[in-house]
Amino acid sequence: GITLPVHFGSNAGDEMTFNTGFSYSEKISLTTNTTTQSFNSPLTVNLMIPGRFFEWQVTIGDTFSYENTDLDSAVMANQAQAKTYNNMASINMDRSFGKSELGLGAERIDKISSVPTMSETDYQFSVTPAWKLRENYRLFWSNTYGLVFPEPNNYTRQNVETYTSEIGVSGQITPYFNGSISAGYGISHLNEKVEPGTTNVLHSQWTGGPSASMTGSYTHPLNPNTSYSFSAYYSPGVTALMSSSSAQAVLGVTVSVAHRLTPNLTLTPTVQWTNISSIGGTNNHQKDDMISVGIGLSRQFSRHLSASITYQYVYKISNMPLNTYDVSQITAQANYTF
Repeated sequence: GITLPVHFGSNAGDEMTFNTGFSYSEKISLTTNTTTQSFNSPLTVNLMIPGRFFEWQVTIGDTFSYENTDLDSAVMANQAQAKTYNNMASINMDRSFGKSELGLGAERIDKISSVPTMSETDYQFSVTPAWKLRENYRLFWSNTYGLVFPEPNNYTRQNVETYTSEIGVSGQITPYFNGSISAGYGISHLNEKVEPGTTNVLHSQWTGGPSASMTGSYTHPLNPNTSYSFSAYYSPGVTALMSSSSAQAVLGVTVSVAHRLTPNLTLTPTVQWTNISSIGGTNNHQKDDMISVGIGLSRQFSRHLSASITYQYVYKISNMPLNTYDVSQITAQANYTF
């Protein structure tokens, strides 16, 4: 991959940073003996103009990616491969009021997949007030409203409206633990959808439940070469995972370790468990568990050049016939930064 940072400024204190680049990777599947490719090109603009937008800091960004074998998504859709094109455009505005902060965000995500039932366009709007409790951490209240539109000719999935509100704490929670903990409630409304010329109707439906998330990293000062990361979340109303329903409830847990074998060589084992349950649309009460085990090795060859190789094994367990199987994958990647 290649990253190109550019900085613009003026004597008036205006500041704009522009970051772009691209990455390309080859992936070899041990089970299908095939080689596939992925490509992504992030573009981010950070614009900070003091006094011109009432002291708001504005961040505008766009990220495009192409993935010829998104392993996790392919497994969820019962496919050997899933070609996906994703583009996310976003704008965020943040302002500080002494010990209080306010964040506003809006984004649009276009997902186009070779699995038609997984293609969709998402809109998300967020309002997040926060208060600095102490120097190292803050209390926040996150409110998110989302809209999901599957491709128009797909009559197996409905348009979905979601609203989630969570209260949490983030920052340096303890001297050695840095992260975020939040909990709240999420509601989803699945709109009625009628297939023209037929009697097939997906009826309107409300669904919801508690939502929570936790992320954190821990590094002990007596062992700085090893860091531990943990994340867990539960969310109702997630879309574009199962090809058989409009919305799903998802519980996920990820644990990873980064250990520096040498100053330039890092070993990273990762274990992930995901539980997905169909809750809407053509609900067939499908439940899937996905267990993923991976190990990566990365090397920094110079200040500009780095490379990595990763092995991932995924085992899917489903209550649906013929939906339980496993798959392995090796990924090799090199990055060059100017």
